[in-house]
Amino acid sequence: MRRGSGVLLAASLAVLGACGEATQEADATAAVVVNCPVADESGNVEIAPGLSATILETGYGRVAIAGDYADTNVQLWQLDESADDRRGQFVWESGDKVFQFQLGSGQVIKGWDLGVPCMRVGETRELVVASELAYGAAGRGDAIPPNTPLIFTIELVKLTSPE
Repeated sequence: MRRGSGVLLAASLAVLGACGEATQEADATAAVVVNCPVADESGNVEIAPGLSATILETGYGRVAIAGDYADTNVQLWQLDESADDRRGQFVWESGDKVFQFQLGSGQVIKGWDLGVPCMRVGETRELVVASELAYGAAGRGDAIPPNTPLIFTIELVKLTSPE
């Protein structure tokens, strides 16, 4: 550890203890502090208006941050409030191939750029994404009609730093 990194890490951890609504994660290798919303006792996280997550499986290691390349396994459904599991029509899954994108670069819908940061490798989340954070009024072909909210199950398989 470089000289001074321990001080930054200790200061970050002190801030972590003082936080109420969001935690701050310190990444000792990059000396980055990330604000991560806290899950309730059921694993539910309110990330932003129109975006919530449920942590289905906890992960390990550092949290994903903007700029990271995320390798994910994905399943996608249209949201159906009348269904028991809220999953309506199945739309897509990554299958045997991982789906890779760079966080915060605009390569994916805004719901992903907001909902995947703070995930850890091995974590699986169910993201409920309002239409305006997904494909909005344009929709996406025949699979996603205009103004359709979505549910994604995302497993973070690997994180790669951009350096």
